Amino acid sequence: MNQSSPLEQIRIQKRFELKWGQKTHRKKELDRNRAGLGELEHSIGVIEHITEQEIKGLAGRIKRRKRCDPLDLVRLSYGFQQSRENIAHFIRTTGAINVIVKELTGHDYNLQLLAAECLCNLSLGDDVCCEKIANFAGTYLIALAENPNCRPLQETCFWTLQNIVGSSPKGSKLLFSQGLVVVLVRLLSSVTEQEAADDIILTLELALNYEQEIEPATLTQIVQCFVGRQLHPSSLRLLYKCYGLSSSALVCHDSSSSIIRQCLDFLFSVHDLHLPTHAASILLSIRILAYQASAGTRQVEEILRYQLRKSVLKLSLLFNDCAKEEMLPVCKEFLWLLGQLHSNGGACATTAELLQAYLAYDNFVEAICVPKALL
Repeated sequence: MNQSSPLEQIRIQKRFELKWGQKTHRKKELDRNRAGLGELEHSIGVIEHITEQEIKGLAGRIKRRKRCDPLDLVRLSYGFQQSRENIAHFIRTTGAINVIVKELTGHDYNLQLLAAECLCNLSLGDDVCCEKIANFAGTYLIALAENPNCRPLQETCFWTLQNIVGSSPKGSKLLFSQGLVVVLVRLLSSVTEQEAADDIILTLELALNYEQEIEPATLTQIVQCFVGRQLHPSSLRLLYKCYGLSSSALVCHDSSSSIIRQCLDFLFSVHDLHLPTHAASILLSIRILAYQASAGTRQVEEILRYQLRKSVLKLSLLFNDCAKEEMLPVCKEFLWLLGQLHSNGGACATTAELLQAYLAYDNFVEAICVPKALL
């Protein structure tokens, strides 16, 4: 039996965590969205368990009537959350999913939202199920995800897209052919709300697992979306993934100077906070800076110049604070970054002079206290 690679194991774990997190969070969120549906409030309260027989009956009922009542959608939605068997029974009813898609594309906002929730929970099913959703509803889900005016509907569509891209290779390929990645990059370039940005970023992050489907130019476009913007944990994850998948050309792109400054600003912004809480984001910032420093003297000079100009956070001080908190993986990456700065800093006369100026301000060669576990 072939064992999956460490990278694939990480991807599988991330997909599992994504589905579990969304499933546990979604019930509260969807109940809140439904609060304005009046007569459904009591009905929702008494729904405890939906049997497979009820799912079969509901599937046949909506197929026969060619429409869904709000309570039908609520019961189906809860049923899909409760078991994969319920999902499988529904999917085997030919034509039933089309009725839900019909409500998704209608003019009644409440029915649209309930239909989106239904598809979202349906996407907790297997690859065949996700492929069907992508086939029948993919273009509509992508279009509705583009509309920021109806945030609950937009968010639910993103959840569905994330479930499909996170677990279904066939469904993902369909969504890519429908223009998902192009739309996501366009949205990312103009989004202003961080909550919506996080949805877009997570969907793109999952899409990049299918690197063979992603054009190299797309990685450059994604990185450019972050130029001049404040970086957040989600944006650092996506940036790091882009650099990891790209050639050295992306690190040497014109955007690199801005990304360097933004990563340094991020490190300064978290320095006075509880560092272990932000360990993952600090690690990613340092890795991105190390990528840049290893690329050439131009990037090293940008790091040193910006640090000297700002003079707000010595790298040695941040390293020692991380060491005190026993953040060993961060310290290990930090040593790589400092090593790149020191070795590439002597590559030419201009850079060497700049490095000496920085060492006069922050002599990290002598000032850092390396944890014993890393010696």
